[in-house]
Amino acid sequence: MTHELILTTSIISIIISIASIIINFRNLIIVLITIEIILLTLCLILSSNTQTQLLTTNIIFIILILTIAASETAIILSVLITYYRIRGTITVKSLNLLRG
Repeated sequence: MTHELILTTSIISIIISIASIIINFRNLIIVLITIEIILLTLCLILSSNTQTQLLTTNIIFIILILTIAASETAIILSVLITYYRIRGTITVKSLNLLRG
């Protein structure tokens, strides 16, 4: 695959993910999945630039982004599971009850 094709595919993936967040903002699971897709697409863009320009700082950024994405997913899913067990629903409208 050429560099331009990878960048075009990545930009289209980001646009579709942002549109999915705008359309399905009430379903929290879909929002979290699309945020993960955006982070993985960002890693794809950085890795394609790393191959063409041989930058080692991009590799460090890719590792940091993947680490943050994995920890964010683990923490949010554990909070969602606990919240679902207590309330019985995980809609965004019902998350206002968490404000304390």
